[in-house]
Amino acid sequence: MRLLLVVLVLAAVGLAYVLPTEALDTFYWASPGAVRVLGADGASLFSLDAVFPLVATDAVGKCFAVANRPYVYYTQTQGVAVTISIPTTATLSDDLINALRQYGVSLTSKTVPIILNLTLPLPPVALAGVYKSTLVSLHTPYGYPLWATSLGPQVNATAVATNCVDVAVGTMGGEVYVLRNGKVVSKASLPSPVTALAYSRDGGALYAGTMGGEVYKVEGSSVSKVFSCPGSVLGLAVLLDGSPVAACFSKVDVPKVYVAPYGLEFAPAVAVEYGIDTPRVPFAVSQNGEWVFVGTFGELVAIRRGSVAWRAPLPAPPLSVYSSGDGSIVAVGTLGGHVVVFKEGREVARISAGRPVTSLAASFNGRALAYETWDSVTPVRLASVRIVPDAPQQCLPVDVVVRAGEAVYAYSVSGAQDVLVPVSKISVEPQFKYLGDVRCRPLRNVTLEVTGDLAEHVPVRYALEYRISVEPAGLVRGPAWASGPAAFYAEPRVEIPVYNSPVSTGVLRLVGWVVDGRRLDVPTPSLTVNVDKPVSVKAVYRVELPPYVQINATARLRLDLVVVFDGSGNVVASGPAPEVSAYPVSAQGVYVPQALVSTSWPASVNGSTQLWADVGSTVVFKAPEFYDFRNGTRLAFVGWAGLEFTPEERALEVVRTVQGPLSLRPKYVVQYRVWTAPPAYVANPPNATWVERGANVTVSIPTPIESRGNVRTVLAQWVINGRPAGSQVPLVVRVDRPLNITYTTKRQYLVYFTSAYGQVPPQMWVDEGGVAGVVPTPMDVWSPPPLHWVFAGWRDKATGTVYNYPQMPVVVASTTFEAVWSLDPVPLVAVGGGAAGAAFLVWFIRRRRLAKLTAEVEKL
Repeated sequence: MRLLLVVLVLAAVGLAYVLPTEALDTFYWASPGAVRVLGADGASLFSLDAVFPLVATDAVGKCFAVANRPYVYYTQTQGVAVTISIPTTATLSDDLINALRQYGVSLTSKTVPIILNLTLPLPPVALAGVYKSTLVSLHTPYGYPLWATSLGPQVNATAVATNCVDVAVGTMGGEVYVLRNGKVVSKASLPSPVTALAYSRDGGALYAGTMGGEVYKVEGSSVSKVFSCPGSVLGLAVLLDGSPVAACFSKVDVPKVYVAPYGLEFAPAVAVEYGIDTPRVPFAVSQNGEWVFVGTFGELVAIRRGSVAWRAPLPAPPLSVYSSGDGSIVAVGTLGGHVVVFKEGREVARISAGRPVTSLAASFNGRALAYETWDSVTPVRLASVRIVPDAPQQCLPVDVVVRAGEAVYAYSVSGAQDVLVPVSKISVEPQFKYLGDVRCRPLRNVTLEVTGDLAEHVPVRYALEYRISVEPAGLVRGPAWASGPAAFYAEPRVEIPVYNSPVSTGVLRLVGWVVDGRRLDVPTPSLTVNVDKPVSVKAVYRVELPPYVQINATARLRLDLVVVFDGSGNVVASGPAPEVSAYPVSAQGVYVPQALVSTSWPASVNGSTQLWADVGSTVVFKAPEFYDFRNGTRLAFVGWAGLEFTPEERALEVVRTVQGPLSLRPKYVVQYRVWTAPPAYVANPPNATWVERGANVTVSIPTPIESRGNVRTVLAQWVINGRPAGSQVPLVVRVDRPLNITYTTKRQYLVYFTSAYGQVPPQMWVDEGGVAGVVPTPMDVWSPPPLHWVFAGWRDKATGTVYNYPQMPVVVASTTFEAVWSLDPVPLVAVGGGAAGAAFLVWFIRRRRLAKLTAEVEKL
């Protein structure tokens, strides 16, 4: 048998609490494994090993009492074994029998009887027990023990109190022991477990609270009931007048805390189970007895002389409360890791402890604190500072954070306000305040060395700023908050991925801005906006994909539609060139096949000589019947190449559905304009004005052109493009250029001819100024013989002018010319005699000359 004795001693990892001294230059910290005396700087001055100790002190903190509660576990173990004998037989092998024979052992049978002895160990039997004891001691503030004693194993301490002379210990069994100088001087019994003990200020009266909700006054071994309340007494204090006040916790449907004897009830209440001295409620009483403080879910309630004086909201459920001596300052530790300090009902400090604040202690003036967070204690000294906010009215109140090393203090300031800050080097940091789309921006921090209350004010200055919504994020850079001119920059060009398309990348190209819904088509990457209200600034990007993807010389793909997706795959825009203000985005390009469709000038297909048409679309080839160069030259349509011998060969419009590359070429001939001056005309082709190049035209003109009696006008000469071209009528001309055919005219007169002999034309038309080249036929006659007449010329009967042959008459007007005949004298001489004939001849000749001279004189 073995006996193991184990004394349970836990490390200080939780379940601790702190108690103050008057000035908090030292304070007491009870943890599961020890009781320590710590200095204001956190240094350990004394340490006493203890097991789940209960610690108490008086109102001044001039001593501390310890109820050490060690557990002694013992274990008895005994080993057990079972022995069993079993008779049986065994069959030996031939090899074993032969081996035995070699040693002189001869067996008559292979089967031999045997006995098996088996010993089986069983699990040990463990007999466990526990021995519990309570050691009570009284110590000076620096830890020196004044006395110590044991209450024995029957005492299970649940509460302790001291007046620095006596030490009272309450137990689970309802006993109240009073010890002095290490001896039990009295013992009283209560009907239920003792949950709280408290001495009056003079130390003469002792009060006990029980789990049953009663408060008793204990005097030696006698007790008297003072009052009772619903639930259990989880907080107890004695006022200056010697009357007790208790906080009782009860839960039926809603947790409630009752403050007796005031009859006040608050819900929902908080019951704290963390700590050696638990369960308890967040409860504190000022030393002057005027103030009682109770923490509930969400608020701190301050009670003065039995009535609720003020309430203050808390950022998290309270775990501990402690008051200064006069109740003007109260500190609350919360589950959220805050130490909230109130002064006269107004929050003056908020310390961020980082972990739940499980216990608090404060000096009499409330300017020194010690707060416990699970397994550590932090002492703090506070000084008064007036913070003056300089901020727009809508920013008030403002939040101010004070940092002192790793500690953080928070304040809410609506005007010039006194707050408590730690005594150390601090940084006063005004916090941003957000009011929807407006915020208050602090202008600067203030660094101070605080050694005590500050006489000078600490200003915190703010400026009003407005929220700026900037899109798309990632492409536009600029302030999120601003007031006054604010500059923004947008990436002018960004590549984006393209999926399920013939191309793999696209481009976001900046095309403008939208400021508060107003479009600015200014594709500059920089923009300055005057901010005097919440504003939205968006950069507008056009999604650009290659408009065409060339496959070969006659086939390509045309971008028809662009679909833009955001990062979640939602469609944000679509169109041929959609615009977006989102990023990141991806795109899908929808392309349609196109084929090259062409013709040649002057024909057109859909208004052009060459175009890319969507496969499946309809195109219209158009050829003008004529194309006039306005210089006497034109083209005349004669058909389409490739459509010979089809109904559409000479159609001016041809409609086709595009299935692939398509080309139609028009056929034209060159025509020249042939212009004739009336009354000239084109006789062949009849009345033609445009004639194909290389063809012949026949031009004619009426003869005469004009006629008035004996005078007429006739063609003198053709003139083609300013050059003489003869006077043939009709005129045949080869057309190899534009022709401007005119003519010159001449006047003709009708001339009559008479003659006494021979034959002459009765009349003829002769050009003005021309010569009438006519002679009688014959030019000599015998009439009668022997008279021989010879043609001698013409005489103008109108003027008497004689034109001696061979001179011909010149025609200047319509007239009649009479033939002049002369008598040949030779035959007459021969016949009539020479002298007579000669005389006659001379006379005749002279007569003729005289007549001619007379006519010339008359003419002059």
